[in-house]
Amino acid sequence: MTASAPDANVDRLIRRASILSAALGVVLSPIPLADELLLLPIYGVMTARIARQRGLAAKGIPWRPVMATAAAGLAARAAVNVTVSYIPGVAAFANAVSAVALTQFFGRYVDGACKDPGGARAFSVKEILASLRKTRVGGEQGAA
Repeated sequence: MTASAPDANVDRLIRRASILSAALGVVLSPIPLADELLLLPIYGVMTARIARQRGLAAKGIPWRPVMATAAAGLAARAAVNVTVSYIPGVAAFANAVSAVALTQFFGRYVDGACKDPGGARAFSVKEILASLRKTRVGGEQGAA
């Protein structure tokens, strides 16, 4: 296995989770906030798989800041999506796009947390929204 194999595997995990998240966002768009309930377990599984790629056992994952960040991200996403949730085509598109954006952000955050579990800290709703805006405007990836 090369040194970049874990990075490629993590990228693949995040990409797959993003596709699944987008599909859920579209399918569940008629039911406001329903996809948030299903994204949380997806994020939990993605976290465990990223940790495994980084050589961390499940009990070595900094679960408290990771789950706090997931909850803050889902709250931020819900706040943004609820404004368009009653417009059929727009809701599906907004749900898919925001699911991908949040999953990409969260996956990068988890990867960083698994690389340095002792330094992991939770992101607030405000920080997540700022990071997502920065990514959208600047074309950057990841959680800073």
